[in-house]
Amino acid sequence: MTDLQTPEVLIQFQNNPIIIDKIVEEVGLRVQSIVEAAIAKPLNRYNIRPGRIFGNIRGKDRYRIIELSGNMIVYKDLKLDKILYESIDTLLAKWNFDNVVEISPIDVILEKIKGWLTPFLGGILVAALLAWLLRKLG
Repeated sequence: MTDLQTPEVLIQFQNNPIIIDKIVEEVGLRVQSIVEAAIAKPLNRYNIRPGRIFGNIRGKDRYRIIELSGNMIVYKDLKLDKILYESIDTLLAKWNFDNVVEISPIDVILEKIKGWLTPFLGGILVAALLAWLLRKLG
């Protein structure tokens, strides 16, 4: 069996679907763990700013901060499509209890990964890897 981690082998086999699947299996889980770590930032009062999105990584709950006014936060529950408001301390306590984190835009993260990996793996292989990753993060 050839070593799939050398650049020559990756370039040689980038058009072979069987080899592409094998490489995605080997590299995909490592890239997935990097992306999941980059997506979720710990919740604290300093990253609560207008426009930022928070939620549960595995859940479907998502909240967009609309406005900060003194000690009050106005936010939109994207799942319920409702505008809500609470004091910052109450909201942080509730969100920490529910394991809510800041959700970074995944498209920005994927573009960075694409830029890093394409010179080494080639466009076809990176596209296959990103498609696999999006299915996993689904």
